[in-house]
Amino acid sequence: MKICPKCDAQNANTVPVCKNCGANLNDTPQIEDSVIKEEKPPYHIKLSVFFFIVSFISSSVKIALDIDMEYIDISQPRHLLYFVALFISVVTCVLGFLCLRGIFKKKKSLPGIGILAILMSVVCAVLVIMDLLSIILMI
Repeated sequence: MKICPKCDAQNANTVPVCKNCGANLNDTPQIEDSVIKEEKPPYHIKLSVFFFIVSFISSSVKIALDIDMEYIDISQPRHLLYFVALFISVVTCVLGFLCLRGIFKKKKSLPGIGILAILMSVVCAVLVIMDLLSIILMI
């Protein structure tokens, strides 16, 4: 690759004149083409799907535990498990959203797993908000 001394345009090694300004490139030294690192996208779709699945499962624990929400006693294992599951649900939902950051800046269309991750994020966010509201309204 040759760099034009007049306009700094990049030209192929075989051209005698600059494609941009027409300057003579015969006396210009050749520069080896550098290997450009391919940047990884700022998001991780598969990891976000995993986090949202964990968040959904942990949000769904309250159905399996059959807890009376009017009376919460942390000393009971079922109630403690509910709060642990709620904490895991919130943390994994946030981690899932962090893994999706930048997904909308992608210029190409989203793959199917990206759309699935977005739909799962909405479902998990609604479940987490409902869980948190149930705790707040109980207090």
